[in-house]
Amino acid sequence: MLTLIGTGHVFKIGETVSFLVRQAWPDAVCVELDDFRLHILTGDKEAIRKDLEARGIDPDASREERMKNASPVFRQSAKYQEKVSEKNRSQAGADMVAAIGAAKSVDAKIYCIDFDAQQSLQKMWDQMSRRERLRYRMSGHLDNLFKKRRVDKTQKDYTKDQEAYVENMRKRYPTLVKVLIDERNEHMSKEISKVCSQYERVVAVVGDAHVDGLLKLLPPDLKVRTVRLWELMDSEQAMKLKSEFWESD
Repeated sequence: MLTLIGTGHVFKIGETVSFLVRQAWPDAVCVELDDFRLHILTGDKEAIRKDLEARGIDPDASREERMKNASPVFRQSAKYQEKVSEKNRSQAGADMVAAIGAAKSVDAKIYCIDFDAQQSLQKMWDQMSRRERLRYRMSGHLDNLFKKRRVDKTQKDYTKDQEAYVENMRKRYPTLVKVLIDERNEHMSKEISKVCSQYERVVAVVGDAHVDGLLKLLPPDLKVRTVRLWELMDSEQAMKLKSEFWESD
């Protein structure tokens, strides 16, 4: 049995995510993270130090100095997520932190199922055409000018039809969708399938834009219960979900 929870990394939904993960009583929890991001979010200083040394980065340098070693596209992405999270009275990655904490509380094994974030973003940038890069940069500038309005519109458009929104994104940003969604979906579906073959109850917490793609790639005989971002964002629906999960076992 797989419980697939689609989240948003910049929204204040951690409490609900934590509750659902705990009440699923999983043997294992898969998170849309690589090992380095897991260590950063959990504050594992020893592991972070080893990660930085492996990347050739001075572990004693400040966060600002370390970010200078990251690619410009990664710095832009991280800065954007931090700003939007702040607007939503949350922290970037709070959904993953909640899932990890819940997994530990029920003694579930934690699996990182994603590619290295910095490498994925750099690959995307390297493969983008000049026109797509320009469009991507312009989108970033507009986001900075009209943060709240743009985020609200994006959320509304996405909620209306998640799969159609991703396909529309594919037309505007084909490389972005191929590298950041399609290729990661293929990788994460394989990782989730491996975990599901080892454990009876598994929870996977991923960004909601991955859910439709994962459902198409996971084994057809795998029993899957899905939770979507719009359900987590709607207070009434979130309460309904909590009741269902509480009563399900």
